[in-house]
Amino acid sequence: MHISSVPATVPVASRLSPVQVWQQLLTYLLDHHYGLTLNDTPFHDDTAIQEHIEAGITLADAVNFLVERYELIRTDRKGFTWQEQTPFLTATDILRAKRATGLMNT
Repeated sequence: MHISSVPATVPVASRLSPVQVWQQLLTYLLDHHYGLTLNDTPFHDDTAIQEHIEAGITLADAVNFLVERYELIRTDRKGFTWQEQTPFLTATDILRAKRATGLMNT
């Protein structure tokens, strides 16, 4: 039996660009919280995402602007509570999206 002395190489995914990170997170957040697709928003265009990034607008602020402008409601919350439920994304929502999409360290 011959054992190779060459170490096995494991392909490593190249680092995602900021636009690709936003696309993945937006896809998850829009679907999970609002029942929308990326194509339902201006963010289907890479240029729109890049402009937001260059302007220093956070992902949460970008989505929350859409929520406010189009009066979106969250579809991930069922029932009524004694507290009014806000339709806006929180930092916790972003962290959960990063975990769910495997982007926790980006």
